Parts: sequence; structure tokens; C-alpha cells
Amino acid sequence: MFESVQGLLDEHDAIQAQLGDPAVYADQKLARKLGRRSAQLNGIVEAYHAWHGLQDDLAAAKEMAAEDPEFAAEVPELEAALDTAAAKLRRLLIPRDPDDARNVILEVKGGEGGDEAALFAADLLRMYTRYAESRGWKTEMISANESDLGGYKDVQVAIKGTSNDPAEGSTHGLSSKAACTGCSVCP
Repeated sequence: MFESVQGLLDEHDAIQAQLGDPAVYADQKLARKLGRRSAQLNGIVEAYHAWHGLQDDLAAAKEMAAEDPEFAAEVPELEAALDTAAAKLRRLLIPRDPDDARNVILEVKGGEGGDEAALFAADLLRMYTRYAESRGWKTEMISANESDLGGYKDVQVAIKGTSNDPAEGSTHGLSSKAACTGCSVCP
């Protein structure tokens, strides 16, 4: 089912061997690049091993089910866990936009419309910051030009992600382009 994973597992092993070599750290740019790629592959490797282990457990439980009813009761639970693990691995194997894990600067402008547009810009900013906070991202106000009624004529906010998983990066759900592939948030 996941035959294409073997290439990624081999790449992960090669990167781990390189990161174990002290000479690699003489070139900091290379060490950062290898570290980033290793972090990207770690999730896939862990998910693959979990899926593969559940596959083995399910096969053993099915084999022993004829002799022991406890193993027979365990089979449906293992099948459900295997389906969940396969779905997680499938999600991790989806090619990601390299910019998904980057931090973003969000700029909201009131535009034409005077005070009403500035109030709408404040509501829009509040919506984005609450969304970011619900995802566990950090927000930091860079600059703001407030209107007389409490809205914003112009505001810039930095949004910083806290995860290495690109599907949880701060551009996921905030991008005007379709950076995401398959969540219910992105366009």
C-alpha cells in the first residue's frame, strides 16, 4: 500500500548518518538544511513504523483468534487503529508547499469607506488573530494606524507557527493562494 515510503525511509537513514558526522557541522548552512529535512521526514518515519507495527499486530491477532476469543475481540480494535494510522500516513505523504511552515505577516487595511471600513478591518483582524490563537500560533502586532472609532486604517501582525508539520504551519489557512491540500479551512 505504501511502497513509495521506502525511498523516504532510506533518505531519512542517510540524513541521520550525515547528522551523526561532526564534519557536517563545519558548514552551518548544510547542517540546517539537513536538520530541517530530518524534521520533515521524522513524522513520516514514525507514522510508517506505527502503521507497519499495527499491521503486524493485526496479522498476529487474526492468526490467534481461532484459538483465543480475547484475540478475536482485539481484531476490530486493531483494524480501526490501522485505518487511522493509514489515514495519518497518507496525509503526511501529500506533497506540501515549502512555504506552508513559514511564518507570515498579515496586513489588513480599511480601504475606502472611512470609519465603517476601519471597524470592519478591526473585526477582520480580530477574526484572524482568534483563528491563529485557536491553532496555537503566536501573534505579534508590528504596527497599527487606528481610526477615531477604534478600528484600524492599517495594521500589520506577525503570525508565527509552533510546529514542524507543514500542515500546521502558520500559512495553512491564512494564505490567499491554495497552499493547503485538503483541509476544511483553506479555499
